[in-house]
Amino acid sequence: MKSHWIIALLSSLFLLVAGPAAATEVELNPVDDVEEAEDDDAEDEVSVGSEFRFGSYGRVRTATDLRGHTARPVNVVSFGSRIDERSYAELEFQQRFFRPEEEPDFSTDIVATLGFLDDLFHTTGDFDQSIAIRNLYATGVWHGQALDVDIWAGSRMYRGDDIYLLDFWPLDNINTVGGGAGVTFDAPVGPTNLRVHGGANRLDHEFQQQIVDVPGLEFGTEEVVFLDRQRLIFSGRGEQQLWLDDEGNRGLKAVLYGESHHLPEGVRRLDDGTTEEQLPADSGWLFGGQLGVWEASGGFFDGSFANVFLRYSANLAAYGELGIPFGVNVDETAQGASDLLGGMAGTVETPYGNATVGTYLRSFNTAYEVDTHRDYREAIIATRMHGYLTDHIHPGVEVSHQVRSPQGPYPETEDYGRPQQQAPTVTKLSLLSAFGLEPGAYSRPQFRAIYTASFLNESAQLLYRPEDRRRDLDVQHYLGVMVEWWFNSASY
Repeated sequence: MKSHWIIALLSSLFLLVAGPAAATEVELNPVDDVEEAEDDDAEDEVSVGSEFRFGSYGRVRTATDLRGHTARPVNVVSFGSRIDERSYAELEFQQRFFRPEEEPDFSTDIVATLGFLDDLFHTTGDFDQSIAIRNLYATGVWHGQALDVDIWAGSRMYRGDDIYLLDFWPLDNINTVGGGAGVTFDAPVGPTNLRVHGGANRLDHEFQQQIVDVPGLEFGTEEVVFLDRQRLIFSGRGEQQLWLDDEGNRGLKAVLYGESHHLPEGVRRLDDGTTEEQLPADSGWLFGGQLGVWEASGGFFDGSFANVFLRYSANLAAYGELGIPFGVNVDETAQGASDLLGGMAGTVETPYGNATVGTYLRSFNTAYEVDTHRDYREAIIATRMHGYLTDHIHPGVEVSHQVRSPQGPYPETEDYGRPQQQAPTVTKLSLLSAFGLEPGAYSRPQFRAIYTASFLNESAQLLYRPEDRRRDLDVQHYLGVMVEWWFNSASY
């Protein structure tokens, strides 16, 4: 883990030396002779410019539950309200290379993003941090007069639009090591963008990877990779914008998106060390669409937008690109699983305040032929409103309601008729005061003081284990402060 801190320290030192907008010129073909190098007419001298850019996303919070404990998120759905979300941060380093005098324009970017979870030193007392490399890729972009082409390769979060209040990407959100390409056609009515991608991931789990100990050649044991099967994911995306003015400040857009998942067969060794289990090949697919509208013309509703999403996933893809199938069928595959989701995100922005909404409805079924508590229907709606008391002080409220309806009895009761079988629900009421540099629902950085009361029904309380003291609480409190920011990020 100490190596992570070394990486972060070296990156920070590089930032201090380079600066956020440092520009340099690098000679690709320097001439050997000093006098010839000084000749302005030397035709073989080619210079490349470079620009360093630092970006970041982050949120850091501290909160109490008013009982002397650290407040924790309260949710019963897969993607709950982010009002009480945990701390998280990303540091992003980008370096762009280009040839200033070249026409048409061509440039390349190197992007590296470090993600930090909420086990901060001030909450653990240890110089140890959970760090993930969220992005590590390079892009090349060719800019033409009416046509742009880009390629990329590496490890990447590959995303579209999100539902901000739920911190959720409902349509395209892939994490793979791979590559892709895209093309954008400019037209008077609005640009057309087409993208394809292919990549792989492999979880450190016996479902995809298993390392076993075998006798060494001379003495002792050595480790052997016994199981290693990658999930291959291919995706395609098409977006068409329709501008409602000449500048593209007001318009509509439509998106079609699809994925294909493939997992090869394999063999893993069971706990007894001798018996082997055959793991069958599996596959799945996802298809969905998005409709959007935006207003950014400087009018009364400047900054307003709305997006509607619809997505259907089948078989292996129903469990997500990083998911391990559960509730499989008699063939031990994910064939028969399904996930249907519809969602909406939007913000109405005015000179006097804003209102933001996020919601989704979801129906998930495992591949198991009999309904269990793992098959469920769930829904959530969250609304946040801020008034602009001044340019910097923005008091607000947030209200959210979430419900999850399991399709079978919980293992704890094995009884549909008990109160435990009522759908778990949580209602959150929040008061918050935001402070920022300027008005705007997405103006950052933003400082917040937050109080939230979460109301749980009996079924929601029973989702906590008997040893968890929150099981007896039908009202949970959250009082805290948070800061959130983002700038120069390739992923947000």
